[in-house]
Amino acid sequence: MTEEELKQSLEEVYSQVDEIGVAVYVLLKGDGELEPKKLDIEGDSLDDLKNLFIGSLRENVTEKEDLTVLNLSSSDERTNAIYLYDLEVPSELMSMDTIIQSDDIPLFDFSECDLSRIKSLLIEIGNNTHQIVLYKSMAPVNIFGRSSFFMKKDNQRFKRIDDEFVRISAGFQLMKISGELFVVDLGAIEKAFGFHDVIIREAALGIEAIDTMEIIENIDTLSELVTDVKYARKFTKIAKSSPVIRANIDNSRIIQFCKTFPQLQGRIRFNDAEDKIHLDTKVSKDLFIQLLMDNFLTSELTNFHYKSVAKDEADEPNGEEAVASE
Repeated sequence: MTEEELKQSLEEVYSQVDEIGVAVYVLLKGDGELEPKKLDIEGDSLDDLKNLFIGSLRENVTEKEDLTVLNLSSSDERTNAIYLYDLEVPSELMSMDTIIQSDDIPLFDFSECDLSRIKSLLIEIGNNTHQIVLYKSMAPVNIFGRSSFFMKKDNQRFKRIDDEFVRISAGFQLMKISGELFVVDLGAIEKAFGFHDVIIREAALGIEAIDTMEIIENIDTLSELVTDVKYARKFTKIAKSSPVIRANIDNSRIIQFCKTFPQLQGRIRFNDAEDKIHLDTKVSKDLFIQLLMDNFLTSELTNFHYKSVAKDEADEPNGEEAVASE
């Protein structure tokens, strides 16, 4: 799904704002329970919540002119990006499908659970034809229990709040729409619901792909980096979308490129036969990873050399050229 298609899908919901409804569900922590519970919320408050999150969607997605949609496996340093979740989906996020597919979600029961067990909110906005589900983590600072002392304004006096309450802000981390799951806040989810384990498993596939090339003399120097999440993300990107591997570039061409491209000359070494790369420094490992992502470019117009992380392909699948956006 492109950024234009994503915005169009959201606009289809906005256009029916007076007819669509909103429901709020919670996921609980403490016992591994992943089944959502529905919150019973008064009608006026539901309308306010609907407007709150639609406003957040407009601000964070549809009104961003320079928004980019990238695959999560191919995430880079670009700002204003939303990531399409193309990796193994953790079980906790399956609950987003549950509330779309079922109308029989049990209610949250105050006699069985207190508010402190709320781990996250699922906000469903839409009708029978168009639905958006937002995932919002709930930090402990947003859940207020009876053990603390809180007051609210009551005319010209302060009055104690004797019951538990929660604070719901407009932010959210993930969004499900038109069957696709998107990460809006990458930093917030990187340590959540076993995401690191997913990345490490995917990264192992990247190492296997490199090993299959038979271009690295000491592949173990890369394998030992897989448990480092920083590198695991890079190997995941290689497994999913390395242009060099996808194009099946011959090893001799890769080695010759390493010998002649200015930023690589002398920084990547070879075995005695010079038919394999020997990675003996952190710099050489980082450069080789960038090489597999085809980050070293030469302008056909100026013949200048560049290193570029963000690249939008200029070739259509049928081979016809198109204008690339920068």
